[in-house]
Amino acid sequence: MRLQLYLLLYTIKNSALKLITICFSFFLPISGILGLLFALILSDTATGIWKAKHQKQEITSRKLSAIVSKLLLYELTVIMFYLIDFYILNDIILTFFSVPLMLTKVLALVLASIEIMSINENFKAVKSIDLFQSAKLLLTRAIDVKNDINKLK
Repeated sequence: MRLQLYLLLYTIKNSALKLITICFSFFLPISGILGLLFALILSDTATGIWKAKHQKQEITSRKLSAIVSKLLLYELTVIMFYLIDFYILNDIILTFFSVPLMLTKVLALVLASIEIMSINENFKAVKSIDLFQSAKLLLTRAIDVKNDINKLK
């Protein structure tokens, strides 16, 4: 009896692992998108905490619990759009554009831009430096240096 129970549990465990592996492999094409959004949400949270400490605001667990709901909302939204894109819209979109899973990528771009804007706002509030303006100046300087090097040749 004990051996049969052990074999049953072993079989269930192996079947569950196979099922989980199949599910993870199905979502493998969007793992980079999910990881990027996870990192951006954590970065936004870190800069938000930095801003709150700088402005001497109280950091409560209620405010921090919003991270979990935001993370779940973003990740599940991307997964749902991936499923819609994979099963319904991908073939239609591929007739007009040559980008596979375009809808999922556009959604990820929108969500990532929201997080980047929030990180920029937090950074601007603490250091009074606009990251986008700084990046623009850096690119302008790089172009100037390239033009100067081309003139020397």
